Amino acid sequence: MGAYLSKTIGLTFRQADLGRDLLKGLPQYLKGAFSFSLAEIEGQAFLLLTPSAEDDVSTSRIVKFARQVGIRTGKPTLIRFKSMDSIRRRTLINHRENFVVIHKQIYIPSLRIYLNEGSSIGQVRGKDKLSLPAQYLLLYHLQKNSVEKTPFKDIAKALNYSRKTISVVAAELQKLSICEVAQLNERNKILRFNKHGRQLWDSVSPLMSSPVHQIWYMGNNNFPDGMPFYASYDTALAQYTFIADSSLSSFAVDKKVFSEYQQELQEFLHPDEGNVRMEVWKYNPALLTNGAFVDRLSLMLCYRDTDDERVRKELEKMIHKIVW
Repeated sequence: MGAYLSKTIGLTFRQADLGRDLLKGLPQYLKGAFSFSLAEIEGQAFLLLTPSAEDDVSTSRIVKFARQVGIRTGKPTLIRFKSMDSIRRRTLINHRENFVVIHKQIYIPSLRIYLNEGSSIGQVRGKDKLSLPAQYLLLYHLQKNSVEKTPFKDIAKALNYSRKTISVVAAELQKLSICEVAQLNERNKILRFNKHGRQLWDSVSPLMSSPVHQIWYMGNNNFPDGMPFYASYDTALAQYTFIADSSLSSFAVDKKVFSEYQQELQEFLHPDEGNVRMEVWKYNPALLTNGAFVDRLSLMLCYRDTDDERVRKELEKMIHKIVW
């Protein structure tokens, strides 16, 4: 696997020591479901899981067990398969589950790594994609409050980022010719955008990624008391457009919030069955919305790969109605 990732694809790969304690707390059924190893890919540690009987176990069950392993060990997982059919691949991608098929395919959305057999390496690395803080800043700027000519320290406070993070984001946006960094006074720098409103959105949206980190399903609305969540996907689409609401209720929660409540939720979660769809977002949807529904631009990003022409047309109408 190391040779495939490093020599064939060009990713940095290093085998790491699994250690004695990492798997200590796993129940026997999880230990028996996979063989385990630890590796660093592009500087990030992954727990490599090889299903013990991939042909005899459903994909949804493999995903469920892999997520339980990830929660219990605190490590992101990467499932290694010997072969892959279209149904299994679609299930894994729909759940944004990291996986690799040696010499065939690799999918690690957190690192923006996507490669199908026959694809060029240039499609894999995703170097022209915005970082998550940069995307969050732009969505906030376009929909909530303009950050143009706002000192970095005030932007950091509004977005709950460090001032250093905002400085890094500013350099990133300037490098992409999205904005320029200017000196306000001796102690403060500001941003000056080269485009505004719809023109800015049209130029930066191809550089953005879906906010969805994971998707879970529940039989009913089993959100714990006090857990903040926001209507998303088909539920939000029905609110903003003329598309009829789905029987499947959809909600988005912040990744950090999900981590706080995951033990209470664990018994209700299923990888692909239920009446309630829960999206775990990479960033907090609360800061971008004014109500119970996720913001329009993030919703647009959730549907960016849809092949439903009616949905695409309704989304374009939704964007057109935005007062920039």
